Amino acid sequence: MMFDTSFIKKAEMYALIAAILNGLIGVFTRLAFEFDDELSPSALAFFKCFFAFLLVAVVCVIQPKRINKVALLAKQWYKFALLSFLGIFCLYFFETWAFSKASISLVSFLTYASGVVTLLLAMLFLNEKITSHKMIAFASIISGVCLLFLFEQGVSGSIWGMVLALLGGLGYSLFIFLSKVLSIGSGLAQLFWLFAFGSVYLFLPWYAQGMQLPSGMAWLMIACLVLLPTIGGFYFTTKAVQYGQASKVQIIETSDPMFATLFAFVVFGDTLGWFGYLGTGFILFGLLLSVKK
Repeated sequence: MMFDTSFIKKAEMYALIAAILNGLIGVFTRLAFEFDDELSPSALAFFKCFFAFLLVAVVCVIQPKRINKVALLAKQWYKFALLSFLGIFCLYFFETWAFSKASISLVSFLTYASGVVTLLLAMLFLNEKITSHKMIAFASIISGVCLLFLFEQGVSGSIWGMVLALLGGLGYSLFIFLSKVLSIGSGLAQLFWLFAFGSVYLFLPWYAQGMQLPSGMAWLMIACLVLLPTIGGFYFTTKAVQYGQASKVQIIETSDPMFATLFAFVVFGDTLGWFGYLGTGFILFGLLLSVKK
């Protein structure tokens, strides 16, 4: 009897995996800054994107079918240029900067709170039905992360950090929406172009700030960022958008703060109070409700 793998191919599962991987961004970013206290956000953002591009490029080059697909996608360069600006430059640059100004939980919350933009755009332009399940799920997840934000000790940050996180989240929300509109598909060939343009965009602020190089263990943290949230997160996000509804993908990935808070507890010993556990309960409820057919 053949094992039924249809469940693990669902868009909801892809989105959940992306949320888990993206939840690691804050931990690795903070560790990089702690290992190298002179590391600039622009340098970290550039190198994690550039190394991701190099890795994807090598894989594509050694596989003729993939490099042929990369060549075929070249005629859609303008789509990737736009999507890369929103989904890579805006997210990576502003989010990395925000992590240097505010706590992991707060940045994660504000980044994905901008997901309401995806819901509205999907309803207006993609003719996606904003069902009661979606609205309750989104409200539940937002309520959960609000509890983490309002009542948890250590969840703090400057106004500037909050603004940066919101800008990163807005870019990511527009990326998810336009990925569906422009129908770019998913896979390594698409990641090749996204990271290629992203590396060009992120090079500019790094160059403007003196092209500082990371040092010591910060390189290892960059490698972790490249392999897990950068490549893995974007791969599963584009897969989820390809096979599912953009609004539902955004709702599920709004659970990122729960995973970010969990990883921060495991690595840094950040603890939760009763309101924190209540918040994670709301998030879990919203996550389960969002995948209900």
